Amino acid sequence: MIIKFNPKNKAAISEKRLHLLRNLTAIFLHRVIIVHLLITGLFINLDAQEQDEHFNYKRYLTGAQQTLSVIVENINSTSGEVSVTGGDSRCPSTPFTWDWGDSTITVGFFPQQHTYSDLTKNYIVKVTAHYSVSDIDSVETPVRFVTPSISPISLPAEIAVSIPNSNITLIPSRMPEYGIPYGLTFFDDSFFNIIPRATAEYILTVAASIQMDLANDDVYLIYGTFNQVFLRDPPFGGMYTLWYADPVGVGVGDYGFQGTFQWSSFFHEMGHNFTLNFPAHYYFGGKIDGDANAIYSETMAQIFQHVTAYEIINSANAYGLGTDITADIKQSAISSIKIVREAYEDYHNSGMNFTSWNDPRTAGDETVKTFMTIAYKFCEHAESSELGYRIALKRMMQLLAGFNEDLREQYDQQNNTGSADTSRSTLMVTALSYAFSTDLRAEFEDLNFPLSDEIYNELMNLVTEINQSDDQLPFNFRLKQNYPNPFNPITIIEFSIPSDNTGWLSIFDLRGQLLESHQFKEGHHRFFWNGAKYASGIYFYKLSSDKYSEVKKMLMIW
Repeated sequence: MIIKFNPKNKAAISEKRLHLLRNLTAIFLHRVIIVHLLITGLFINLDAQEQDEHFNYKRYLTGAQQTLSVIVENINSTSGEVSVTGGDSRCPSTPFTWDWGDSTITVGFFPQQHTYSDLTKNYIVKVTAHYSVSDIDSVETPVRFVTPSISPISLPAEIAVSIPNSNITLIPSRMPEYGIPYGLTFFDDSFFNIIPRATAEYILTVAASIQMDLANDDVYLIYGTFNQVFLRDPPFGGMYTLWYADPVGVGVGDYGFQGTFQWSSFFHEMGHNFTLNFPAHYYFGGKIDGDANAIYSETMAQIFQHVTAYEIINSANAYGLGTDITADIKQSAISSIKIVREAYEDYHNSGMNFTSWNDPRTAGDETVKTFMTIAYKFCEHAESSELGYRIALKRMMQLLAGFNEDLREQYDQQNNTGSADTSRSTLMVTALSYAFSTDLRAEFEDLNFPLSDEIYNELMNLVTEINQSDDQLPFNFRLKQNYPNPFNPITIIEFSIPSDNTGWLSIFDLRGQLLESHQFKEGHHRFFWNGAKYASGIYFYKLSSDKYSEVKKMLMIW
């Protein structure tokens, strides 16, 4: 608590009276703030149920720029004392409200200390800034005394992500001329003192299962799998994709797994791996590489990373993730979406100089503002459209799956020309238009994007032809995570059965009792399950045949 006094009055107050006045003022401010929060309905009890609140990016895309930051500076795992620092550049005069997550609420300015009595669990600290009666903002951050709590569900082994604890050899199978960076090694156990290696691998595998679905399962597989490995590049200050390697890889500098894990950046590089190996029969990787790659590859990686985080955060219970690890992922996603917004506003305010070509003679990347603008517009429309994030991105990928040799020639990856700019721009704007079932040409023309009506119509006709084709049977069995999840009381289960096969979709309760079972033939299927006659709780659904069996968990909440 910090109280400001008039220096003239302060000199006349004894130390004893000053101490008493400070205590009374603190109590008064504390009670005033709590009463205000209760009256306005803004007082939130941070328990496990807060995780169930719907998360979105709208506030960070279009609201006032967030100025509040919170950092857990020190945690004493013996005494339970925690020090939290941070600040707010808006410099509110009203003390911040501190909900420590253990039923303790205090008020005061930065920094603050708090002592926890129960050191067998983790907590979420929520700091709320009060700028006026109606203008507040808050930030959450985890405080960990133990490893994060997770309850893993079954995920397909063929998309498992690993962080090896010993050296492995990568082979540049599809692009031998690219090679593998020298000095790649493994992350030893010292990087996983707070979050266990297995927990990180599980969360990354959850992300992979989501991204495979976002890519409509249309990804080039290596021996029938799409396993990814995260390898250490000690001196490197960032991350990079090894989409062409066997196994598919991600190179990560030490910072990625030091302190707070860089979840959103991990999802970004994985997004590269999926979208550059997409579509399976004619993947973009190698065909758009070079100085013209970013308008596709970086745009799609940005979109994939934020949609992946969105899906994980809003389905955390279904994936068995606790509130503390979910808070980490949420703060990582919020930090990265702010960068997208800043780049878009910079593009808009600095003359809207569209470019799809990164000049190799310059130190910077001229394409950043352009591809960030496309990613921003995707998120902006996802927030306002009934289609939302997941369905819109799957539709976007449907159009991009039409990439072929003619479109590759139009993309013209090796040359910086006006016609190439136009074809690259039109490809991405058409994909967004198809994603949201809205013609966005005028909106992007206002942003100075060069567009071709001829290419736009060509792409729209192409995706229509693809969707009308009925001879595209799946190559593999595939069981997707149900959505929405949690649900009440209807959820959708999507699955695929390859040609010349029959499968059964079965629903079980938590005791393993069979509730219902349905037989399906080859093809892609969407099954609507209505749990209205059952109680709230965890249920399981299973896709099985004489050759395949996979089980997933779902949660119904009344």
